[in-house]
Amino acid sequence: MAKHATALTRDVEVKTVPLVVNVGITPQAAGPRPDLSGLRLKGPNNPAVYVVDPQGFLRWIPDPATYNNLFRDWNSIVIDVDLVDIAQGPALTSGAILAQGSGEAAIYLISNGTKQWITSPSAMDKYDLNWNTVVQVPHVLVDSIPTGPSWS
Repeated sequence: MAKHATALTRDVEVKTVPLVVNVGITPQAAGPRPDLSGLRLKGPNNPAVYVVDPQGFLRWIPDPATYNNLFRDWNSIVIDVDLVDIAQGPALTSGAILAQGSGEAAIYLISNGTKQWITSPSAMDKYDLNWNTVVQVPHVLVDSIPTGPSWS
């Protein structure tokens, strides 16, 4: 008595998505926007706040305490829908401060293991940096921190 094998068949549905090819169109890469330096920006549906540094890169401000260490108020933040068009630089360090060596005129943004000279009172105003939160420290401490790019 021979047994007959019966073939089992099953319908399988495969869903596909169309392939879109743009011939002759190069997507625009995000680049720095030095024309926006000094602005504080955020996207409309995102709580993250950024400052545009002198080179035109978005620098994420990681938390409200760091924001309050550096900036005068929260009133001048621009809600911008095109943040993806601006290249991002390194985030500011949580706890970044403005510091001044005792007996010295220079004020520095201390972040990411570097001191970045705020070149003038007009630069303080351009970035809306808060004169009242500048921390006075021994000048030897400021001198020991590696120098990064200036903010002007």
